[in-house]
Amino acid sequence: MNLRRTILQSIQSRAWLLLLSTAIILINTRTLGPEGQGQIAWIQLGLLLVTGASGFIAGGAVVYLKKVIPLRATLLPGHLWLVISSFGTTALGIQMGFLPKHHMFDIAVLGWLQGIIIFHGQLLLGAQNIRAHNRLQVMQNACVAGGLALVYFVWGWQHVDAFLAVLGISLVVTALLSIPPLRHLPQTDSQPPLKEVIRLLWKHGSAAQAGGLLQMLTNRTNFSLLARSTVNGASATGIYSVAFYALEAMWIVARGLAPVVHARTANNSDRNQRIRETRGMLGLAVLTTIPLACSAALIPDSWYAHIVGFGGIQPVVLRLLPAAIAGAMASILAHHLSGIGQHKWNAYSSGFGLFVLSLGAWQWIPTHGIHGAAYAASAAAVMQTTSLVFAWSYCEQSPWLSLWPRWSEIRSSVLRSEEIQ
Repeated sequence: MNLRRTILQSIQSRAWLLLLSTAIILINTRTLGPEGQGQIAWIQLGLLLVTGASGFIAGGAVVYLKKVIPLRATLLPGHLWLVISSFGTTALGIQMGFLPKHHMFDIAVLGWLQGIIIFHGQLLLGAQNIRAHNRLQVMQNACVAGGLALVYFVWGWQHVDAFLAVLGISLVVTALLSIPPLRHLPQTDSQPPLKEVIRLLWKHGSAAQAGGLLQMLTNRTNFSLLARSTVNGASATGIYSVAFYALEAMWIVARGLAPVVHARTANNSDRNQRIRETRGMLGLAVLTTIPLACSAALIPDSWYAHIVGFGGIQPVVLRLLPAAIAGAMASILAHHLSGIGQHKWNAYSSGFGLFVLSLGAWQWIPTHGIHGAAYAASAAAVMQTTSLVFAWSYCEQSPWLSLWPRWSEIRSSVLRSEEIQ
């Protein structure tokens, strides 16, 4: 399959997911208003936190390790970890005041179900059953969208609990449908010791998942901060979440290109060609994101209010513009670094972004509310992307950093110390 066709199919898959996700958001906002949408966004933050922790063992590492560990051997430790991480992470998040206490059971169970779907999807990817993997993702969103329309508009049950019921049923159905394709996982006569399987999954899974978990927190910590604020509350979270979903929609091309960058980088030993291809993808991601971002920022707030049912969104979108461009670049650079096995730099940059976000939110949310959250998110995205540019240039020995002689000296010194070790 040629590069152009691969890119188009990847973007097409993202487009379907975006369309269904948008339908879910609009159904919720038009029915439950900003406060209901805010509560849902806060609960979904919990699900993302749970699935992020689940991925340390029951995640993408199974694809990388399929040549060392039979895929079937990962089923038992993966599912055991899903139960432990789902309830443990939820309890920890509530203990820290990060998640809503009255939805503890919902977050734990729904996060566990979502983790099963993600884990099975990664196993299917490892078995190169990409069609089944993509079908699971689309099916889940389609079930939620259809179920919400039925419950809200036909049965008249319009409450956050209705959303949770529909989401739970959709996750159960999707999780059950993800089981039959696992029958086609490769059979093996020998099974490595369980302890060794867990060790390898943790070793490789933690390196890759740490960056993803930190990135999720960087993107969505504002949901929790706004919801827990006595001045802002769930309504502010609802407005901000819609603006942030609009931001994520601007990344449709960048996120479609990202897995292509990952795959081609991982299978290309020619450093100069890797750099050229990533630069081309980087330029394409930025050039397609800019018009989308500008268009979203120029839409009058009255139009947003007509579409989603409440206003205040356009000013937040406007303040998220720097994050739109920076985030598109970060997606490409992070996947390039993952492709060459430099997961630690993604974790470092995401941790740096989370630090900047926390500092900015602490300063600006009390004084500027939702707009302060947007300022903090943009500052975090710009600083994170800047660190990724330096990491990418460092790891690939890119000539971009030759403009800073002192940096080149530092890099050479680090390389010499690594060689000695």
